[in-house]
Amino acid sequence: MIKEVNSYVLMYEGINDERDALAVKAFAEHPMEVVVVTVETSDGYVGVGESLAYGCADSVKSLLDTTIRSLVREEDEEHIEGIWNKVYRATLRYGRRGIAVAALSGLDTALWDIMGKKARKPLYKLLGASQDRVKCYVTGGYYSPHKDLERLREEVSHYVKAGFKGVKVKIGGSTLENDMTRLKVVREAVGDDVNIAVDANNVFSYDEALKVGRRLEEFGAWFFEEPIQTDLVDRSASLASQLEVPIAGYETAFTRWEFYELMRRGAVDIVQPDVMWSGGVSEVMKIGALAKTLGYPIILHYSASAISLIANAHVAAALGNQWQETHLRRNMLRDELFKERIEYEDGHLLLPDRPGLGFTLREDFVETFGRKNTH
Repeated sequence: MIKEVNSYVLMYEGINDERDALAVKAFAEHPMEVVVVTVETSDGYVGVGESLAYGCADSVKSLLDTTIRSLVREEDEEHIEGIWNKVYRATLRYGRRGIAVAALSGLDTALWDIMGKKARKPLYKLLGASQDRVKCYVTGGYYSPHKDLERLREEVSHYVKAGFKGVKVKIGGSTLENDMTRLKVVREAVGDDVNIAVDANNVFSYDEALKVGRRLEEFGAWFFEEPIQTDLVDRSASLASQLEVPIAGYETAFTRWEFYELMRRGAVDIVQPDVMWSGGVSEVMKIGALAKTLGYPIILHYSASAISLIANAHVAAALGNQWQETHLRRNMLRDELFKERIEYEDGHLLLPDRPGLGFTLREDFVETFGRKNTH
Protein backbone atom coordinates (compact mmCIF):
# COMPACT_ATOMS: atom_id res chain seq x y z
CA MET A 1 0.00 0.00 0.00
CA ILE A 2 1.24 3.51 -0.79
CA LYS A 3 1.93 5.27 2.48
CA GLU A 4 3.36 8.58 1.27
CA VAL A 5 4.36 10.55 -1.81
CA ASN A 6 7.00 13.25 -1.42
CA SER A 7 8.54 15.67 -3.90
CA TYR A 8 11.70 17.77 -3.83
CA VAL A 9 12.89 20.56 -6.11
CA LEU A 10 16.61 20.19 -6.82
CA MET A 11 18.76 22.71 -8.66
CA TYR A 12 22.21 23.00 -10.19
CA GLU A 13 23.23 26.42 -11.48
CA GLY A 14 26.51 25.49 -13.16
CA ILE A 15 24.95 24.95 -16.61
CA ASN A 16 23.80 28.56 -17.02
CA ASP A 17 26.42 29.66 -19.56
CA GLU A 18 25.61 26.90 -22.09
CA ARG A 19 22.48 27.49 -24.17
CA ASP A 20 20.53 25.90 -26.96
CA ALA A 21 18.90 27.89 -29.76
CA LEU A 22 15.62 28.37 -27.90
CA ALA A 23 17.43 29.85 -24.93
CA VAL A 24 19.50 32.10 -27.20
CA LYS A 25 16.50 33.42 -29.15
CA ALA A 26 13.64 33.38 -26.67
CA PHE A 27 14.83 33.70 -23.08
CA ALA A 28 17.81 33.47 -20.74
CA GLU A 29 18.66 29.89 -19.82
CA HIS A 30 17.26 28.79 -16.46
CA PRO A 31 19.29 26.74 -13.98
CA MET A 32 19.01 22.96 -14.16
CA GLU A 33 15.94 22.15 -12.05
CA VAL A 34 14.29 18.79 -11.47
CA VAL A 35 11.49 17.52 -9.26
CA VAL A 36 12.43 14.26 -7.55
CA VAL A 37 9.48 12.09 -6.54
CA THR A 38 9.71 9.46 -3.81
CA VAL A 39 7.00 6.93 -3.01
CA GLU A 40 7.01 5.08 0.33
CA THR A 41 5.02 1.90 0.92
CA SER A 42 3.56 0.53 4.13
CA ASP A 43 6.01 -2.39 4.03
CA GLY A 44 9.10 -0.18 3.82
CA TYR A 45 9.96 0.12 0.13
CA VAL A 46 10.94 3.48 -1.35
CA GLY A 47 10.86 4.22 -5.06
CA VAL A 48 12.39 7.20 -6.87
CA GLY A 49 11.29 9.05 -10.00
CA GLU A 50 11.91 12.34 -11.78
CA SER A 51 9.51 14.87 -13.29
CA LEU A 52 10.13 17.54 -15.91
CA ALA A 53 10.70 20.91 -14.22
CA TYR A 54 12.06 23.30 -16.85
CA GLY A 55 10.93 26.59 -15.34
CA CYS A 56 7.83 25.00 -13.77
CA ALA A 57 9.22 23.17 -10.74
CA ASP A 58 6.93 24.78 -8.18
CA SER A 59 3.83 23.95 -10.22
CA VAL A 60 4.86 20.31 -10.70
CA LYS A 61 5.66 19.97 -7.00
CA SER A 62 2.37 21.57 -5.98
CA LEU A 63 0.38 19.14 -8.13
CA LEU A 64 2.25 16.18 -6.69
CA ASP A 65 1.85 17.38 -3.10
CA THR A 66 -1.87 18.04 -3.37
CA THR A 67 -3.98 16.35 -6.06
CA ILE A 68 -1.76 13.37 -6.86
CA ARG A 69 -0.79 12.56 -3.29
CA SER A 70 -4.44 12.46 -2.25
CA LEU A 71 -5.37 10.30 -5.25
CA VAL A 72 -2.81 7.54 -4.68
CA ARG A 73 -2.45 7.20 -0.92
CA GLU A 74 -3.54 3.75 0.23
CA GLU A 75 -3.53 2.42 -3.34
CA ASP A 76 -1.77 -0.89 -4.03
CA GLU A 77 1.63 0.18 -5.39
CA GLU A 78 1.71 -2.84 -7.68
CA HIS A 79 -1.39 -1.66 -9.57
CA ILE A 80 0.74 0.66 -11.68
CA GLU A 81 -1.52 0.72 -14.74
CA GLY A 82 -4.58 1.42 -12.62
CA ILE A 83 -2.82 4.22 -10.74
CA TRP A 84 -1.63 5.78 -14.02
CA ASN A 85 -5.15 5.79 -15.41
CA LYS A 86 -6.65 7.12 -12.19
CA VAL A 87 -4.26 10.08 -12.05
CA TYR A 88 -4.50 10.80 -15.78
CA ARG A 89 -8.30 10.82 -15.77
CA ALA A 90 -8.51 12.89 -12.59
CA THR A 91 -6.37 15.60 -14.17
CA LEU A 92 -7.91 15.59 -17.66
CA ARG A 93 -9.46 19.02 -17.32
CA TYR A 94 -6.15 20.71 -16.65
CA GLY A 95 -3.43 18.47 -17.93
CA ARG A 96 -3.57 16.02 -20.83
CA ARG A 97 -0.15 17.47 -21.61
CA GLY A 98 2.43 19.53 -19.74
CA ILE A 99 2.68 19.81 -15.98
CA ALA A 100 0.13 17.14 -15.06
CA VAL A 101 1.75 14.48 -17.26
CA ALA A 102 5.20 15.54 -16.05
CA ALA A 103 4.10 15.01 -12.45
CA LEU A 104 2.55 11.66 -13.35
CA SER A 105 5.81 10.67 -15.07
CA GLY A 106 7.81 10.96 -11.85
CA LEU A 107 5.20 9.04 -9.86
CA ASP A 108 5.03 6.22 -12.41
CA THR A 109 8.82 5.84 -12.55
CA ALA A 110 9.00 5.66 -8.74
CA LEU A 111 6.36 2.89 -8.74
CA TRP A 112 8.38 0.87 -11.26
CA ASP A 113 11.48 1.34 -9.09
CA ILE A 114 9.52 -0.18 -6.20
CA MET A 115 8.29 -3.04 -8.37
CA GLY A 116 11.85 -3.93 -9.34
CA LYS A 117 12.97 -3.82 -5.72
CA LYS A 118 10.11 -6.06 -4.61
CA ALA A 119 10.85 -8.52 -7.43
CA ARG A 120 14.59 -8.29 -6.70
CA LYS A 121 15.25 -7.63 -10.36
CA PRO A 122 16.71 -4.66 -12.23
CA LEU A 123 13.99 -2.75 -14.04
CA TYR A 124 15.23 -3.57 -17.55
CA LYS A 125 14.91 -7.30 -16.79
CA LEU A 126 11.48 -6.84 -15.24
CA LEU A 127 10.39 -5.08 -18.44
CA GLY A 128 11.72 -7.90 -20.64
CA ALA A 129 15.32 -6.97 -21.33
CA SER A 130 16.84 -7.28 -24.77
CA GLN A 131 20.28 -6.16 -23.54
CA ASP A 132 22.13 -4.98 -20.43
CA ARG A 133 23.77 -1.92 -21.99
CA VAL A 134 22.71 0.87 -24.33
CA LYS A 135 24.83 2.60 -26.96
CA CYS A 136 24.82 6.34 -26.33
CA TYR A 137 25.42 9.45 -28.36
CA VAL A 138 26.55 12.60 -26.56
CA THR A 139 24.76 15.93 -26.86
CA GLY A 140 27.07 18.93 -26.76
CA GLY A 141 28.05 21.85 -28.92
CA TYR A 142 25.97 24.29 -26.89
CA TYR A 143 26.29 28.00 -27.52
CA SER A 144 28.49 29.73 -24.96
CA PRO A 145 30.53 32.95 -24.87
CA HIS A 146 33.40 30.79 -23.60
CA LYS A 147 33.32 28.26 -26.45
CA ASP A 148 35.10 29.21 -29.66
CA LEU A 149 35.71 26.79 -32.53
CA GLU A 150 38.85 25.38 -30.95
CA ARG A 151 37.04 24.61 -27.72
CA LEU A 152 34.22 23.01 -29.69
CA ARG A 153 36.82 20.85 -31.43
CA GLU A 154 38.33 19.83 -28.09
CA GLU A 155 34.90 19.05 -26.66
CA VAL A 156 33.75 16.66 -29.38
CA SER A 157 37.20 15.08 -29.65
CA HIS A 158 36.89 14.18 -25.98
CA TYR A 159 33.61 12.34 -26.65
CA VAL A 160 35.17 10.24 -29.39
CA LYS A 161 38.23 9.43 -27.29
CA ALA A 162 35.83 8.17 -24.62
CA GLY A 163 34.46 5.66 -27.12
CA PHE A 164 31.22 7.33 -28.24
CA LYS A 165 30.24 6.84 -31.89
CA GLY A 166 27.63 9.58 -32.09
CA VAL A 167 27.48 13.27 -31.17
CA LYS A 168 24.74 15.87 -31.42
CA VAL A 169 25.36 19.60 -31.86
CA LYS A 170 23.01 22.49 -31.15
CA ILE A 171 22.09 24.66 -34.13
CA GLY A 172 19.68 27.54 -34.78
CA GLY A 173 21.16 29.98 -32.29
CA SER A 174 23.44 31.62 -34.85
CA THR A 175 23.45 32.20 -38.60
CA LEU A 176 23.22 29.23 -40.91
CA GLU A 177 26.74 29.87 -42.18
CA ASN A 178 28.14 30.00 -38.66
CA ASP A 179 26.36 26.78 -37.75
CA MET A 180 27.66 25.03 -40.86
CA THR A 181 31.18 26.18 -39.98
CA ARG A 182 30.74 24.70 -36.52
CA LEU A 183 29.56 21.41 -38.03
CA LYS A 184 32.54 21.33 -40.36
CA VAL A 185 34.86 21.69 -37.35
CA VAL A 186 33.01 18.87 -35.59
CA ARG A 187 33.38 16.59 -38.62
CA GLU A 188 37.10 17.33 -38.86
CA ALA A 189 37.47 16.54 -35.16
CA VAL A 190 35.51 13.28 -35.00
CA GLY A 191 36.22 11.79 -38.42
CA ASP A 192 33.95 10.02 -40.87
CA ASP A 193 33.06 7.03 -38.68
CA VAL A 194 31.15 9.03 -36.04
CA ASN A 195 27.50 10.01 -36.52
CA ILE A 196 26.77 13.75 -36.23
CA ALA A 197 23.20 14.84 -35.47
CA VAL A 198 21.85 18.37 -34.94
CA ASP A 199 19.17 19.79 -32.65
CA ALA A 200 17.32 23.06 -33.35
CA ASN A 201 15.03 22.95 -30.29
CA ASN A 202 11.97 24.04 -32.32
CA VAL A 203 13.25 27.50 -33.31
CA PHE A 204 12.92 27.43 -37.12
CA SER A 205 9.99 28.37 -39.29
CA TYR A 206 9.04 25.83 -41.94
CA ASP A 207 10.88 27.70 -44.70
CA GLU A 208 13.98 28.10 -42.54
CA ALA A 209 13.94 24.42 -41.59
CA LEU A 210 13.64 23.38 -45.22
CA LYS A 211 16.62 25.56 -46.16
CA VAL A 212 18.69 24.28 -43.24
CA GLY A 213 17.68 20.71 -44.00
CA ARG A 214 19.02 20.99 -47.55
CA ARG A 215 22.40 22.04 -46.19
CA LEU A 216 22.31 19.22 -43.64
CA GLU A 217 21.70 16.75 -46.46
CA GLU A 218 24.86 17.98 -48.18
CA PHE A 219 26.72 17.72 -44.88
CA GLY A 220 25.50 14.18 -44.24
CA ALA A 221 23.81 14.80 -40.89
CA TRP A 222 22.63 11.74 -39.00
CA PHE A 223 19.29 13.37 -38.07
CA PHE A 224 17.66 16.81 -37.71
CA GLU A 225 15.98 17.06 -34.31
CA GLU A 226 12.96 19.26 -33.54
CA PRO A 227 13.32 21.59 -36.52
CA ILE A 228 9.99 23.40 -35.99
CA GLN A 229 7.29 23.84 -33.35
CA THR A 230 5.92 20.50 -32.14
CA ASP A 231 2.31 21.57 -32.78
CA LEU A 232 2.91 21.93 -36.53
CA VAL A 233 2.45 18.25 -37.25
CA ASP A 234 1.52 18.54 -40.92
CA ARG A 235 4.36 20.95 -41.63
CA SER A 236 6.80 18.57 -39.94
CA ALA A 237 5.37 15.78 -42.09
CA SER A 238 6.07 17.90 -45.15
CA LEU A 239 9.67 18.37 -44.01
CA ALA A 240 10.06 14.64 -43.43
CA SER A 241 8.74 13.87 -46.93
CA GLN A 242 10.90 16.47 -48.70
CA LEU A 243 14.19 16.01 -46.87
CA GLU A 244 16.53 13.05 -47.00
CA VAL A 245 17.96 13.89 -43.58
CA PRO A 246 15.72 12.12 -41.00
CA ILE A 247 13.48 14.31 -38.83
CA ALA A 248 13.72 13.33 -35.15
CA GLY A 249 11.34 14.30 -32.34
CA TYR A 250 9.48 15.48 -30.67
CA GLU A 251 10.77 15.44 -27.11
CA THR A 252 8.21 18.13 -26.27
CA ALA A 253 5.33 15.75 -27.11
CA PHE A 254 3.41 13.97 -24.34
CA THR A 255 1.79 10.52 -24.03
CA ARG A 256 1.11 7.80 -26.56
CA TRP A 257 -1.73 9.77 -28.15
CA GLU A 258 0.44 12.70 -29.23
CA PHE A 259 3.26 10.43 -30.38
CA TYR A 260 0.77 8.31 -32.31
CA GLU A 261 -0.31 11.37 -34.27
CA LEU A 262 3.32 12.26 -35.04
CA MET A 263 3.90 8.76 -36.37
CA ARG A 264 0.54 8.28 -38.09
CA ARG A 265 0.92 11.52 -40.01
CA GLY A 266 4.57 10.91 -40.90
CA ALA A 267 5.83 13.96 -39.00
CA VAL A 268 8.96 12.19 -37.77
CA ASP A 269 11.40 9.57 -38.96
CA ILE A 270 12.82 8.92 -35.46
CA VAL A 271 10.71 8.95 -32.28
CA GLN A 272 12.16 10.61 -29.14
CA PRO A 273 10.15 10.35 -25.89
CA ASP A 274 11.52 10.83 -22.36
CA VAL A 275 10.30 9.10 -19.18
CA MET A 276 10.43 12.35 -17.17
CA TRP A 277 7.70 14.06 -19.20
CA SER A 278 6.16 11.69 -21.76
CA GLY A 279 4.26 9.79 -19.06
CA GLY A 280 6.82 7.74 -17.17
CA VAL A 281 8.13 4.22 -17.71
CA SER A 282 4.66 2.82 -18.40
CA GLU A 283 3.88 5.31 -21.13
CA VAL A 284 7.26 5.22 -22.86
CA MET A 285 7.02 1.44 -23.09
CA LYS A 286 3.67 1.93 -24.85
CA ILE A 287 5.15 4.60 -27.15
CA GLY A 288 7.97 2.19 -27.92
CA ALA A 289 5.50 -0.56 -28.77
CA LEU A 290 3.63 1.83 -31.08
CA ALA A 291 6.88 2.84 -32.77
CA LYS A 292 7.81 -0.79 -33.38
CA THR A 293 4.33 -1.58 -34.70
CA LEU A 294 4.46 1.33 -37.14
CA GLY A 295 8.10 0.74 -38.09
CA TYR A 296 9.74 3.77 -36.50
CA PRO A 297 13.11 3.71 -34.73
CA ILE A 298 13.00 5.12 -31.20
CA ILE A 299 15.86 7.00 -29.50
CA LEU A 300 15.08 8.07 -25.94
CA HIS A 301 15.71 11.69 -25.07
CA TYR A 302 17.66 12.78 -21.98
CA SER A 303 18.61 16.17 -20.55
CA ALA A 304 18.19 16.44 -16.77
CA SER A 305 19.24 14.45 -13.68
CA ALA A 306 20.69 11.00 -13.11
CA ILE A 307 17.27 9.53 -12.33
CA SER A 308 15.76 10.13 -15.77
CA LEU A 309 19.00 9.12 -17.47
CA ILE A 310 18.94 5.72 -15.79
CA ALA A 311 15.17 5.26 -16.14
CA ASN A 312 15.41 5.98 -19.87
CA ALA A 313 18.30 3.53 -20.17
CA HIS A 314 16.28 0.73 -18.53
CA VAL A 315 13.42 1.34 -20.97
CA ALA A 316 15.81 1.55 -23.92
CA ALA A 317 17.35 -1.79 -22.96
CA ALA A 318 13.92 -3.37 -22.60
CA LEU A 319 12.87 -2.07 -26.03
CA GLY A 320 16.11 -3.22 -27.63
CA ASN A 321 17.07 0.28 -28.71
CA GLN A 322 20.31 0.80 -30.54
CA TRP A 323 20.84 4.37 -29.27
CA GLN A 324 20.08 6.67 -26.36
CA GLU A 325 21.01 10.27 -25.66
CA THR A 326 23.40 11.21 -22.87
CA HIS A 327 25.33 14.31 -21.78
CA LEU A 328 28.84 14.72 -20.43
CA ARG A 329 28.88 18.46 -19.68
CA ARG A 330 29.23 19.11 -15.96
CA ASN A 331 25.97 18.49 -14.10
CA MET A 332 26.08 17.61 -10.40
CA LEU A 333 22.47 16.38 -10.56
CA ARG A 334 23.71 13.68 -12.91
CA ASP A 335 27.18 13.03 -11.55
CA GLU A 336 26.70 13.33 -7.78
CA LEU A 337 23.04 12.61 -7.00
CA PHE A 338 23.51 8.87 -6.48
CA LYS A 339 25.72 6.98 -4.05
CA GLU A 340 26.72 4.69 -6.92
CA ARG A 341 28.55 5.75 -10.05
CA ILE A 342 26.98 5.60 -13.52
CA GLU A 343 29.30 3.49 -15.66
CA TYR A 344 30.11 3.78 -19.36
CA GLU A 345 32.18 1.40 -21.44
CA ASP A 346 33.18 1.94 -25.07
CA GLY A 347 30.35 4.41 -25.63
CA HIS A 348 27.71 2.27 -23.88
CA LEU A 349 25.87 2.99 -20.64
CA LEU A 350 26.08 -0.13 -18.46
CA LEU A 351 22.96 -1.06 -16.52
CA PRO A 352 23.53 -2.43 -13.02
CA ASP A 353 22.22 -5.80 -11.87
CA ARG A 354 20.86 -4.21 -8.69
CA PRO A 355 17.04 -4.23 -8.23
CA GLY A 356 14.77 -1.46 -9.50
CA LEU A 357 16.55 1.46 -11.08
CA GLY A 358 19.68 0.13 -9.38
CA PHE A 359 20.78 3.40 -7.79
CA THR A 360 20.39 5.03 -4.39
CA LEU A 361 19.94 8.73 -3.65
CA ARG A 362 22.55 10.26 -1.37
CA GLU A 363 21.22 10.74 2.16
CA ASP A 364 22.04 14.44 1.96
CA PHE A 365 20.56 15.02 -1.51
CA VAL A 366 18.03 17.59 -0.28
CA GLU A 367 20.58 19.53 1.78
CA THR A 368 23.12 19.44 -1.06
CA PHE A 369 20.90 20.11 -4.08
CA GLY A 370 17.59 21.36 -2.72
CA ARG A 371 16.53 24.77 -3.95
CA LYS A 372 16.05 27.29 -1.20
CA ASN A 373 12.60 28.74 -0.50
CA THR A 374 10.81 25.87 -2.27
CA HIS A 375 7.16 25.52 -1.23
